[in-house]
Amino acid sequence: MLKNYLVLAFRNLVKDKFYSLINILGLTIGVTCGMLLFLYVSDELSYDRYHEKASRIYRIVSYITEPDKINKWTSTQPPLVKTLKQDYPFVESYTRFFGRGRTMFRLGERRFYEEDVYSTDSTVFDVFTYKFLEGDPKLALASPRSVVLTEKVAKRFFGDHDALGQILRTDDTTAYKVTGVIQDVPKNSHFTFNALMSLDGNQRNADGWGGFYINSYLLLSKNADVKKLEAGFPGLYDKYMSSIFKRMGIHITYQLQPLTSIHLYSKFDGETNGDIGYVYTFSAIAFFMLLIASINYMNLATAQSARRAKEVGLRKVMGSLKGALVAQFLTESVLLTLISLLSSLILVAALLPFFNQVSGKEIGYLALLTPKFMLIGVAIVAFTGLVSGSYPAFYLSAFEPAAVLKGSFKARGGSFFRKALVVTQFSISMVMLICTWIVYQQLNYMRNKDMGYDRDQVLTIDYQDRQSQASYNALRKSLMDNPNIQSVASASSPVSNIGGRVIFTVESSTGMKEMAFKPTQIDHDYVKTMGMKIVQGRDFSEEFPADTTNGVLINEAVVKRMNWKNPIGKKIMLGTVPADGKNPPPTAEVVGVVRDFHQQSLYNPIEPLIMIYRRANGVMHVKIKTQNTKETLAYIGQKWQEIYPSRLFEYRFLDQDFQSAYRADELRGQIFTAFSALTILIACLGLFGLATFTTEQRVKEIGVRKVLGGSVTSVVLLLSKDFTKLVLFSFPIAIPIAYFSMDKWLQSFTYKTDMNAWVFLAACALTLLICWLTVIYQSLKAALANPVTSLRSE
Repeated sequence: MLKNYLVLAFRNLVKDKFYSLINILGLTIGVTCGMLLFLYVSDELSYDRYHEKASRIYRIVSYITEPDKINKWTSTQPPLVKTLKQDYPFVESYTRFFGRGRTMFRLGERRFYEEDVYSTDSTVFDVFTYKFLEGDPKLALASPRSVVLTEKVAKRFFGDHDALGQILRTDDTTAYKVTGVIQDVPKNSHFTFNALMSLDGNQRNADGWGGFYINSYLLLSKNADVKKLEAGFPGLYDKYMSSIFKRMGIHITYQLQPLTSIHLYSKFDGETNGDIGYVYTFSAIAFFMLLIASINYMNLATAQSARRAKEVGLRKVMGSLKGALVAQFLTESVLLTLISLLSSLILVAALLPFFNQVSGKEIGYLALLTPKFMLIGVAIVAFTGLVSGSYPAFYLSAFEPAAVLKGSFKARGGSFFRKALVVTQFSISMVMLICTWIVYQQLNYMRNKDMGYDRDQVLTIDYQDRQSQASYNALRKSLMDNPNIQSVASASSPVSNIGGRVIFTVESSTGMKEMAFKPTQIDHDYVKTMGMKIVQGRDFSEEFPADTTNGVLINEAVVKRMNWKNPIGKKIMLGTVPADGKNPPPTAEVVGVVRDFHQQSLYNPIEPLIMIYRRANGVMHVKIKTQNTKETLAYIGQKWQEIYPSRLFEYRFLDQDFQSAYRADELRGQIFTAFSALTILIACLGLFGLATFTTEQRVKEIGVRKVLGGSVTSVVLLLSKDFTKLVLFSFPIAIPIAYFSMDKWLQSFTYKTDMNAWVFLAACALTLLICWLTVIYQSLKAALANPVTSLRSE
């Protein structure tokens, strides 16, 4: 019986080659995109799950509540996890990561700069699971001055030679012994590293509760009471921190974040992660693409009902039961889906490298052989084959044989259903079109928004530590001798990544008050080099030597927060006053106010910033002219080596830093755009097929109209108007859905574009244009045909 169904199904597919091709093409595109999006979503959901104890690992995050704001940080104080381990038996282990940032290693005369280097507890490999290629995880960081490298870094340092036991020296000439090499950290991790170093004595024994500068993780025992642990956090404040923070009106508490939820659910200051919203969005796109492809099949199958009516009537007269007919039509749709699935598997394999490039993923071909991927293939066949075939199967099998064979049969109900499906298709397509438009508007807004400084042609060179004034001045003087270099300045951090907060004692309307502000150290050329604007007072200047000890600049956000009407001359103590009142920090005065500028990406609000004058700092910014860029860079490198012969010269352009902050969103935007376009293409394929069939059904009517004097234009309008009405009907359905969806999405941005009415009007016009372009070929073909041909049999 099954063989008979398959033979008949294959014959029917071959018989109607044109409609079969449209259905197979639409389903292939839909299934291919659905599978690629499944791989993307699956990768997003897999973050950090490769750790054997992932379900028991928690990150601790801090909530610092000031009288006028709440700060949410992923960092904690060093003694926190040690204290929790002592107080709660179900805390099985812990580990901490102290960020070292960009670190230079020496191997003999060779030097290497490495990003993402951390100092960590020796328990790190008890908590997290990393595969060791060399060394013992239990002993790797147990000894002082040990370092564990990733495979990529070990090969860069030592080639194919064994790394274990080798000695590396850091920039401060401290010797570290390589005690382990691990496989590169998988990309589906919420944070990655290139090297882990053992803690030095000060880090290991740090017991101060005033500084938040490490990331802390706990490994809890099975069936541990997480709520009990969180309930004890307020007691930690009372016991260890109230003496430090209570007088400032600052309260601190913590929250435990499950490791496996960090990537998709964590939204903390300075953190770049995924977003569960995109997982839902791409899952919905995959579903809708399959749905639209299924709608195409349903539309064309019901539209061709008159062709299949006699077949159904004859089979019923010959004794075929309704169930057998339903099974036959479902077999046809499942066969169609299987053909599309096989085509899709080939396309997925071919497109995977390109998809990885566009999405920023590293999905391997082995992902196509996993049981989960195979299961999704079976699910697609079941869903698409049965859903798309169900209505035509039950609709066609319900025909009455007597009416069909007498010639008095008229299909009922199919027309309205087809119209509803077309409206559904174009409503979905239009929603995606509007959403794509607004996503790109927002990305363009972020790229072009005034950041409050000039990022063009500015080099950032990281010293890693504060330089002596003499060496910095010598390099600066050499660089300024080049006419292609406009300005040179130094700061304690890059302008696009000023992080951290410290407590200052600030003059307020009620006296001196301790409050947390972002600090940065700059020299007198910084404001000019970065193209910033002084809106009140003056800039730092060498004409005022006292600025180095008793002058500060602030931004407008400080003025707003302090509610100062005249900020110039306001006092700011560079630190907190000790409880005993002895040895208070130096007091400075505000000498100028800088127009607000973004200290981080546009995901973060502009924060109150205090700028302290220091002549030589850890980061140098160099503003160069657009002409002779290559020669200018070579000149800067040469002068760098003359002043710092033992350091590598490495730089990056500030606008590259800026673009990298939005790289993940741009990649998602590209994916969204590509699949939105393909969704519209699938809808148009169905519309093209339906227009072709409709034209064929009305060919004699068109012939009569032409004989009676009907023009080509009138015939084209006649055939197009029905589809135009359906597309127009989709507008009031799509616009509210798109508006509320994008309004919610834009709420996640601190700075966002406006949703202008013209976007919706333009989307409506474009959708209508796409509709007309889709049907106009068949309409013109029918309108230009010779009526004699269509009326010859009459």
